[in-house]
Amino acid sequence: MSADAGTPGGEGADAPVPGPARMAYGIGAVGLVIAMAADFSSVVARHLGHPIHGSIEVVQAAIVFAISAALIGATFAGAHAAVHVITERLPAKVRAPLARLASLLGAVFFAALCVGGLWLLSDTLPGDERTDLLHLPPAPFRLIWAAATAVTAVLFAWRVIRPLPDHAAPDHAS
Repeated sequence: MSADAGTPGGEGADAPVPGPARMAYGIGAVGLVIAMAADFSSVVARHLGHPIHGSIEVVQAAIVFAISAALIGATFAGAHAAVHVITERLPAKVRAPLARLASLLGAVFFAALCVGGLWLLSDTLPGDERTDLLHLPPAPFRLIWAAATAVTAVLFAWRVIRPLPDHAAPDHAS
């Protein structure tokens, strides 16, 4: 059984990671560093008797960047988790259309996430929604998430037309 566990470059971990994926991973790494620094400083300050109010809100905002960038990076690199228990045993002539169908379903899924995010944004935008302590507006973060899901949907749709190279097991049906 082979499984892609999200390693950069997919199943062929030796494959080069595309430039856009590296850039997205870098943005995600910055988001994670900000989240960790905010959380670490909050814990240390709390143990010293000086709690930092609003650190959770900073962590949540930084995580939006990290998750959005990771989603785009994994899609560019073809590194989404996938199990090929059945498809690796199929002939290449059958695997190719199934890969395109999977890409189409991925595009529809992420397009639906984008529409849902934009719908939530449009419902809450007229109000003055803010976080409790730091009064951060969540609208920009919802927009970032919607943009990330839109880019991901477009990348999956592109894979319907131009699929990734087939790295499955050798063709057993010859």
